[in-house]
Amino acid sequence: MGSSIRINLVTVKTENEQAAYSFAQPVTFITGSIGVGKSSLLELLKYGLGGTANLMPAIRNNVRFVEVEASFQGHNYRFIREMGETTLDVVDTESGEIIGPWSVTNRKYMRKASQELLGLLGLPADLRIPKRRVKPTSDTVGISFFDLYKYIYLGQNGIDTSVVGHTDRNLDNKRRAVFELLYGLNSPELIDLAVQRGKWLDREKHLTASAEAVKDFLNQANEPSPDQLRAQEVEAQGDLESAHEMLLAVRTESEALLGSQREIRNRVGSLRSRLSELSAFRDITAGDVHKSESLLAQLRLEQQAMQRVDVAHTALSGLEFSACPRCLQEVAHRSVPDDHCLLCMQPESVTERSGTGELKRLSSQIMETQALLSQDTNALNSWTVEIRRVERQLAELTIELERSSSELISPQLEEVQSLSMRIARLEAKLEQLESSSARWSNYSSTLEEARAAASEAALVGEAEADLQATLTENRTRVSDLSRVFNATVRDLRLPWYRSAGIDPENYMPVVNGEHFEDLSVGGARKTIVNLAYHLANLQYSVLHDEVAYPTLLIVDSPRKNVGQTEEDIAVGRQTYLNFLRLQAEHGDAFQVIVADNSIPGDLPPEYSELHFTYDAPVVPGVPHPGESVERVR
Repeated sequence: MGSSIRINLVTVKTENEQAAYSFAQPVTFITGSIGVGKSSLLELLKYGLGGTANLMPAIRNNVRFVEVEASFQGHNYRFIREMGETTLDVVDTESGEIIGPWSVTNRKYMRKASQELLGLLGLPADLRIPKRRVKPTSDTVGISFFDLYKYIYLGQNGIDTSVVGHTDRNLDNKRRAVFELLYGLNSPELIDLAVQRGKWLDREKHLTASAEAVKDFLNQANEPSPDQLRAQEVEAQGDLESAHEMLLAVRTESEALLGSQREIRNRVGSLRSRLSELSAFRDITAGDVHKSESLLAQLRLEQQAMQRVDVAHTALSGLEFSACPRCLQEVAHRSVPDDHCLLCMQPESVTERSGTGELKRLSSQIMETQALLSQDTNALNSWTVEIRRVERQLAELTIELERSSSELISPQLEEVQSLSMRIARLEAKLEQLESSSARWSNYSSTLEEARAAASEAALVGEAEADLQATLTENRTRVSDLSRVFNATVRDLRLPWYRSAGIDPENYMPVVNGEHFEDLSVGGARKTIVNLAYHLANLQYSVLHDEVAYPTLLIVDSPRKNVGQTEEDIAVGRQTYLNFLRLQAEHGDAFQVIVADNSIPGDLPPEYSELHFTYDAPVVPGVPHPGESVERVR
């Protein structure tokens, strides 16, 4: 028997009421008129497990919580989800342990519901497959529980158009990968090898493109080939060594010629030092002269000011004032001692003595400053004379040194300069050759890395082929499933049936030699074939323990588009008889949940039925307004 998933109970809770719907029997039919919530109950079941759902307004506006009690591989769990939330509370009902919450989205630091559910089935919880089946690259896509759920849940929106989402290119890749995992045609180890090979092939492609880009650049830049570069490098290195030897010889000869000029150079150096010393002394003395001149000028200004004061005093001393010359007020009536001034009332003898003493002090200071200035001026003249004498000697020796250098050393200097320029050019050429060699080396190393990546891809491919060989015998399961599918279609007693099978390459149903895409929509052929395909997978999983295909099938509106003719009604009845035949043959080994408007009236009573009406719809306490009102799923 395949992977075991069984739905035991679905509880729908509103603000004030709740309703629990049991699925205790292997076969449960959900019936009722359009719009009472049959499809929404199936969608709520999926929503309660952490999936997305299409819900009618009555569900969205009134339901607050949905609880799903289900068993995975025989172990019971309760899944609780609040409407609109992105987390799922999970309880191990046997131990009472809370093992949630799980995230229904990619939330950091929280376990993801779709991965945890795969783990409960014993399947890889974090499986990624290459995005491309042919020539895989490093791009991968994750497989989730709800990719597997598409095999479990045959919804009415896709029942007549799509087999497990095969019309979507991305979903089709996942469809095939899930099928291969469930039937043992592939394994997580084999998928991991395919991903590794894709990464190595991706790396090889990237490195090869990089190497070719470098090669194109070098060719467009007219870079020499590696062999030409090696030859040019050897030649340039030899020329450089020769130039260095010649330069050393010239410098040795120049040193000998310079020996005769060393004495002149020493004398020139001594004179330059002496000239520098004399210039420093002259600058200091010039500064002293400037200071003395400034001080003398200041003293003379003060002397002139004192002399003007003294002349004014002498000129005005004989005058008698009866009134102030400034404000014209009378001063004659003032009571002032005889030896005091009527205007300022100062003692006249003190003022006279003070002015006379200050003039004498200034005259003495001026004389001292003039003496110092004379000394500094004489010293400055002496320094200037000495400097001119040393400058003349230095000029004569410099001319003599230049003349001897021109006669003895200029040819050597020109040769040194020429050799130095040649060495610089050769060194620059060697650097350029080294850069070119580095670019070619980069090309070679990148190409070598690409070859190494290709070798790794080949090794992984060999390991992949070896592992694939161990699974080759499992390919017979597709043939066995094809026979089960053929019998399932045949048992529906379709007037247009001739043969049916499963395509071994893409695992899609083929009827009368026509692929699913080529079947006509008229007559509901796609709906019937799709349903038969899922029934065949269910039957095979019940009979074979070695496959992991789930033993659960949920079908919404299996008689959609079947029609109302006698033949159409017979096909619908036969479909339901197949459900009951499975129950009679296998008991509790599987579970089928079917939602439909009604079921054939003459079926054997070996089934459970949940029947809903407008007065008693799926959502408790929210009656349906009636059939005449437009309904939205």
